Amino acid sequence: MSPFGPLDAKEEDQNEEERLAVARRFREQKTTRLRELVAPVIGTDPVEVGEFSTRPLEALAAVPMVGAFLALGARAGRGRQRLSADVLLALDAEQAHLIGVKNDVAGPQPSLIWSRPRSDLTIVGVTQKFMRQQVEIALAGEEETLKLYANALKANPWASGVVRALGGDAPEPRDLSAPQD
Repeated sequence: MSPFGPLDAKEEDQNEEERLAVARRFREQKTTRLRELVAPVIGTDPVEVGEFSTRPLEALAAVPMVGAFLALGARAGRGRQRLSADVLLALDAEQAHLIGVKNDVAGPQPSLIWSRPRSDLTIVGVTQKFMRQQVEIALAGEEETLKLYANALKANPWASGVVRALGGDAPEPRDLSAPQD
């Protein structure tokens, strides 16, 4: 309902359709941007690319007062780099690639951390960790699991797609083709 009074059904449908069009454009643009960012690094077109962090601290930064203390600690320590541990997990037909992303004035600078066969990665679990979700991945030959953190998979079709492609349980992205009832 509009703050200026009730909208007729036609106006509400039009507004919902406009929102869906914006969401479709955003999803397409971000998907294209992520794929274009990793393709030169892995040497092929990725099937899936998801954004993750190696640290859960970003979620805590959103809590009032806690975020202020984290910022002070980061400045007193080694600087902001301690809080910035952004990675992309890209999958092509055969391999999984973990790519570090350093953001600077020239834009995101991706660099390959490792590549290994997709069959070496198994999703152990997805759990809620405060405001983010922890994706735990077993790596063949490694004793410790890889823990990555992502925004809620329900609203994150990129990370969710990577989790599903590796055999984990993650929601399908919202269908943006038509208004939901």
